[in-house]
Order: sequence, then structure tokens, then C-alpha cells
Amino acid sequence: MKKVNSLLYACIAVFIAFLSVSTETFAHFGSKGPFGGTVTCAIKDGNNTVYLGTSAGGVFESTTSALVAWRARPVGLKSGKITALAHTGSYLFAATADSGVFIFTGFIGTDRYWKKVNAGLTNLKVTSLVAIDSITVLAGTTGGGIFKTTNKGATWTAANSGVHHFDITAFAKAGNRIIHTSDGGVWASDDKGATWMGFNNATVEHVAASEVSYNVTTNEIIISNTNGLYLAAAAATTTATPSYSLVQTGLPSNTLVSDISNNGTAWYLASNKGVFISATGTISWAGANTGLPTIAVTAIIPFLTDLVAGTDKEGVFKSPATSVSWVANNTSFNNLVTYSMVTSGVNLVVAATEKGVFVSKDLATTYVRSNTGLTDSLNVTDLEILGTKLYATTKNAGVFSTADSGKTWTPFNTGLTGVSCKKVIASASDLYVLALNGNVYEYNTTMSMWMPMQTGLPAGVVPTALAFYSNKLLLSTYGHGVYTKAKSASTWTASNAGLTNMNVTSVTAAGSKIFLGTDGAGVLVSDTATIGWMATSATSIPHTVTMGLDGTKIQAMAFYAGYVFASYKGGLLATSDNGTTWIAGGNQFNLPSYTDVNKISFVTTRVFVTTGNNSLYSNGLSELPTGTDDLPGSGSESYIVSPNPSRGEFVIKTSERSSREFFVYDGAGKLIRKFNSSAETITLDLNGYPKGIYFLKSSDGSILTINRLVIQ
Repeated sequence: MKKVNSLLYACIAVFIAFLSVSTETFAHFGSKGPFGGTVTCAIKDGNNTVYLGTSAGGVFESTTSALVAWRARPVGLKSGKITALAHTGSYLFAATADSGVFIFTGFIGTDRYWKKVNAGLTNLKVTSLVAIDSITVLAGTTGGGIFKTTNKGATWTAANSGVHHFDITAFAKAGNRIIHTSDGGVWASDDKGATWMGFNNATVEHVAASEVSYNVTTNEIIISNTNGLYLAAAAATTTATPSYSLVQTGLPSNTLVSDISNNGTAWYLASNKGVFISATGTISWAGANTGLPTIAVTAIIPFLTDLVAGTDKEGVFKSPATSVSWVANNTSFNNLVTYSMVTSGVNLVVAATEKGVFVSKDLATTYVRSNTGLTDSLNVTDLEILGTKLYATTKNAGVFSTADSGKTWTPFNTGLTGVSCKKVIASASDLYVLALNGNVYEYNTTMSMWMPMQTGLPAGVVPTALAFYSNKLLLSTYGHGVYTKAKSASTWTASNAGLTNMNVTSVTAAGSKIFLGTDGAGVLVSDTATIGWMATSATSIPHTVTMGLDGTKIQAMAFYAGYVFASYKGGLLATSDNGTTWIAGGNQFNLPSYTDVNKISFVTTRVFVTTGNNSLYSNGLSELPTGTDDLPGSGSESYIVSPNPSRGEFVIKTSERSSREFFVYDGAGKLIRKFNSSAETITLDLNGYPKGIYFLKSSDGSILTINRLVIQ
């Protein structure tokens, strides 16, 4: 990791261009960590692909035999709660805990997405899947038994003939026989699920079972039920009552098995006590947990000569199967629950997750967990930077501050009447907190304490966001619209003229305009001089319409480099003409379709968004299809560049003679040219540099301007 001595240094470095880690993430929103999360299930397809399901973060795939990195496949899913995966050899299916079954067959250009296939599936709490042939799949549910499709999920029908217990927990394909476990034991079908027969003896009958694995080499199954692990021989062929024997040797007491698999010669268990392995034949389990940071292991599969294990919150690990020693395998595996983030400068990224606060000083390439002194670190609700300090609000312990990038945190609560806080917001010079009980606070630097500022707000108000304009404050609320007040005033005033939807989720200011986002009416805009809200153009992105997502339900707003941004579930929009037209804020593919986009932040020429169940995503602002080649600066346009694109020679024309400092960066963020000039016309010669996108940054000490240069 690049060493940065303090948060101040990171903030001063605000002008350096972004780092593009790959062609794919440059062209699409890419996952930016922190990496990790909870795995619920794992399958393999041949020798090149492993698929992972997660507890709330959708599906991930790795398509190299070395499992170098994971790719999120969240687009089109209505839920990220994946309970089972199945591959028919031709089609990939995913089961969800609350939204039924999806098939991965959608295409928009070269981008792929999930399609919901629930027709006839009267119970959407799907727990398990098994592929019978290329187009036939069985789905088990909680409370509804088994459903079957013979046409790739286009229609489902109940397949419960002979089924006595309707909480289905797992399937295994044993030759031509299908075996499932349930709350009442083990059942089997020899006619592709048309009819079912009990596959129990007195030992396992009427005992709730949760997992099953079939070993094709030994023709055995192992099941897990509330009494332990049991093995039955001749599982695919017996016509008699199967004989089950207890196979617990070597397992600690109170071991709860979450997954069973095998590679023909060995059995593998994932459990709350870690990984256990036994050779086939006489079963004797041995722990195999070297290198794992947790023993809460949730899934395990053999893949080629390796083992792949999923865990609770710590992500994915792999190990050679012959000599087990686990190493983390979390590159781009990003399904941590994430509450907030803040970014600054060229490379400072801070994220608040279910595992605490993580700080990156190399543009989200690596992170350090930074929670010392942050006593409620697992419940951080928001992050903000003001000056040289980083601030965090928490659900149970109020506000904390740090002056060393999170190495040590200090409580910052003097004056607060409660410790449940949801947002911390900074203006250019002041700090504000929105509490969960509806209180709004401003930090008084003279008195070194938080001061309430409720006068004029109705009882039971639910503040959602705060913005600053013309030395005034704009407060949004859910249910009561928006309120304004001069910074020096003591009373808020309702400012809802023209506002028909009082459920305001977000606000931002941009020059002489202020914007608000609503829960159901899109974005509205007003002049700052006289507030009167007017609807902007429709807020939606075509592919999110295909996914059935509602672009009118705005979740966050922000302003940067001449653009107003607005987010909604699965989408990010931008406008540079005050809402007359909205464009996609970069290529939207890869943003999850099932999770909120609840905060927007920026590092120079890159936008970051927080997704509730999939950590951070980021994309280059160069992806904005502006119709020009300029990225407006934070002030007015002070120069123009032409021709652009060019073959390498650009002419910079400034509006006035003034000393300016210019920096040129390549697409990877490397500084390639630096110069000063006060001329009105400057020739910039980049002949000899490769074709592509470059960035020209200029500053006269007060106004930052960024231009995108294209060499063709």
C-alpha cells in the first residue's frame, strides 16, 4: 500500500487523475471492495467455472481454472439472497429465499442478466435446486414442497406426489434417482420427480434433515440431520429400505453441518466448527482449517486439484486438496453489507461495513480495517471528512472522530441528547448530524459541543439529508418535504411550493440551482433565489426499466464537476443541464438490481457509489456520454480545448490572462506532463503518446477545471 502520513495529505492530493484497474472496470461499474462477505452455496460447471451464491449479495462466478478473481453477476435479480444454484450443462439457475427462481439467459449487447422464471411457482421461498437434464429442473421450497419445470423455467408445476413433508432442504442426483432431504427425513424419486417414495429407515425417518451429497464412485450418500451425519450405501440402486449408519467419528460435539461434498475418494464437510475431511470407506473426520480466519464455514466443493470454501462474512478461500492450507481468494468478491463511505482526493476511500470501517489510500486497491477506539464499529451509519479529520456516526454510540485516517478514534458526543445517529454532513466549514430520533445538530466550535437546531421543524420529523447554498441550509425530510434557513438564523421554514411528494430522500446544490430527490416522483429542481419546485425530466435508464426497477424512487444525490447525480435501486443518473436531460452516470451494468444505491462520492474524475449488500462500485467519469469532450470543473468554464479528439496536438484557449498550473494524466492516473502558463492560447503537444483517453487538470488557485482529452 502506498504510504500516506495523514488524512490531510490525502485531501491535499485532490487533483490527481484516477486509476483504471482494467478495461472492464473502465467501461462498466466495477466492484471496489472492501472484499469478503457470506457464501451460502457453491457449484462448479466443468473444469473452468465455479459459481457462488451469497446471503444477500447475489451470484459470483470465476471462469478460470486458477480461480484468479470473481465477477459479480447481480443484474436482473430481484433478491440477492441466494439459497441454491444449479447448472443444467446449458443454463444457470439461481434460487432465492424470497423471490423465486432466476435463469441467466438475458442479453443486452454483450452484457448478461438474470430473468425471473416464476410462472406457476406458487411458493417463492426456494431452498434448493437440482438439474435433471438441460431444460428440466426441480426446485424445493419452504412449505410448498417441490416444483418442476421441463422448459427452462418458463412454467412450473407442483411435483409433490408421495411427498409427506413440504419443507425441502436439499437435493442430490444419484444416477437416475433424485434424492431430497426435508423436515421429515429423506425421499427419493426414480421418475424425475413425478412420484416420491420414502428413503428412510427407522434411524432417520421423521428426523429433520438439511444436507445430502451423493458419491458416484462409491454409490453412497451422506446426509446431515438433527441427530448427526449418516451414510447409506447403494444409494442410486437399492430397491430395499436403505441402511443408515452414524458417521460422526472425529467431529466435535455440537457440530452443525452447512454443506457436504465429495470428489469420489474423499468427503468434505463445511460446518460451524470449520472444515472436516474423511477418506471414503471407514469414515473418520479430521479438521482442516489451517489458514482460515474463521471456523464459520458455510460451503465447500472440490474443484480440479483444489478445494474451495465459503465462510460467514470472511469470503472465499482455496487450498490444495492434498495438503490443506487455506489462502484468501476474495479478489472482487464484494458482498459485505455496507452502510456508507466517503472519498477524497486521488485515492482515499473509506467504507463502513458489517465488519467495521476500512480505509484505503490507494484508490480501493487494498484496505486496512481501522476501528481502534470505535466502540460501535459494526454499526457505523455514515462517514464524512471535514478538514483534516474523518467523522463517523453510529447507531449505538454517537459520533466519533479521527485525525489519523482511522488508526485511533475518539468519541465526539458532547451536547448530543442521544447516541443513535444516522448521518454526518459537512459544509465547507461546519459539521452537522442527523439523529435517528429526528433531531438535527450543528457543531459549535466556540463552545466545543453539539447544538440542537429543531426550531420550526414539526414534531416527529424524519430528516433525510442536508445541503448548502448561498449561506443557507436545505434540509430534506421524509413526510414533510423540505425546510430552509439562513446559516445565522434560528428557525427553519417550510419551502415546499410546487412539491407534490413530501417524501424527500436527498438534496444537493449546484450553483444557482438546488435539487431534491423523492420516493416516487423523481428529481425536482428550484432556483436558489426564490424556491419553487419543478419536476425535471424522467429519471430512468433503459436497462433498469427492463429489470422492472423504478427510477422515480431516488435514494441519493450529489454534485461534482458540473454534474448533478441521482441514484435509485440499480441505477445512477447524471445531468449537466439542470435536469432537462438525464444520462446514465457511466455504463450501469454490474450495479446490483436488488440493493439500494445509498451514497454517491467522488475522487477527482471517478464516481463511487455505496450499494447496501455489495460494498462499493466505481466508474470513471469519462464514461459519461456528455456529447462533448469536457468534464466541467467545480467552477465556471475557464478554458476550452480544441480540436478534441485530435491526433495528439491540442490548443488550449483561456478566457483571460492569468497564471495557471496544468497537469496531464494518462488513463491509469500517471502524471505525464506538468507546466505553468499565463498565455491566453497554449499549444499542448502529446504526439507520440498512445491512442486513448487522457485528462487535463488546471487550477488558478481557486477554480479546478478538468478536461478529457482524446488521442485518436
